[in-house]
Amino acid sequence: MVLSLVGCGQSFNSNTNDYNLIASSYCADQSNTALCDANAIIQQNCANCHFHSGWAAYDTDEEWINSGNGRVVAGDADGSTLITKLRNYGGNMPEGAPQISNEDAETLRDWINGL
Repeated sequence: MVLSLVGCGQSFNSNTNDYNLIASSYCADQSNTALCDANAIIQQNCANCHFHSGWAAYDTDEEWINSGNGRVVAGDADGSTLITKLRNYGGNMPEGAPQISNEDAETLRDWINGL
């Protein structure tokens, strides 16, 4: 019998805040606190499942805006699928986990609306 373990290539477990051990890997410009705060929330709640779609690598506003599928629409949180899926308007994310806090949702909304 051969047992093969295959990992997804993820370098951290987003459910345990291990992403904090990777210094600033989710925010290229530390002076952009809105992006840094938003990316910390995304890393903690989303990157575990969306790692392969590149979410963990987006560390600038432009990368998020250009990530496609209306994920982040500059200046329009309500038109951004990141928000509609997280707040269960257009999906049920994070899947199999509790909905993100209102405070975290507002942080994400403020970031997107400020773009």
